[in-house]
Amino acid sequence: MTSQYILSAVKRENFGKRATKRYRRENLVPAEIYGTSKDNQSVLVNSFELDNQTKDPQFYSNVIDLSVDDKKVEVILKEIQRDPTKSNITHIDFLMIDQNVRIEVNVPIKFINEDICKGVKIAGGKLSHIVSETVIICLPKDIPENLEVDVENLELNHSLHLSEIKLPNGVEIVSGSDKENDTAIIKCYMPAEEEVIEEGAPEELAAPEATNVKADDDSSDDGKDDKKVDSKEEK
Repeated sequence: MTSQYILSAVKRENFGKRATKRYRRENLVPAEIYGTSKDNQSVLVNSFELDNQTKDPQFYSNVIDLSVDDKKVEVILKEIQRDPTKSNITHIDFLMIDQNVRIEVNVPIKFINEDICKGVKIAGGKLSHIVSETVIICLPKDIPENLEVDVENLELNHSLHLSEIKLPNGVEIVSGSDKENDTAIIKCYMPAEEEVIEEGAPEELAAPEATNVKADDDSSDDGKDDKKVDSKEEK
């Protein structure tokens, strides 16, 4: 697969919490490059450049040309960490690849012909997507953009499984596609009938008689001291 994603990075010089916070204020995301045989390398990636790339779902399963101080390396995305409240990227891990060594990578499953699925169009069923991605192993050049699954002939009360995906040459599914553990990825089922709401307004209930009960002076303060504590781990 020819890389269509390009990122630039610079070598990271300072470490620790203060340095990390300063980098993030400067719109630089700390990152780590894990090598196949080389030592790991700590770098910084421009957050705006990274945000633009991560908007594309294909970015997560493609080879990336990463330029570190003008030296290019080929990597794939290993892990992204995000702030739990703001959703911005706080750290990213890359894995350096060797074009001659097979790697494991997560790829999306793309379902086609859902609108003409037999179980839906003829029998009136509905489709339930169970699995949207899976891990494959192959050479970097063989990484597909997605795994296509045709559901046109899927009938009511039937499912398709990982083992039924037509894989490109050189590509294998890592797990969940063997005979003993063949994972279902999509099924066609008949939805339950909706409950019918009876016509007519319900009878009004008689209002309860008011009782003269004086509240304690301290009752209005109940729960004042209750607090919610949110914990967040920062890397």
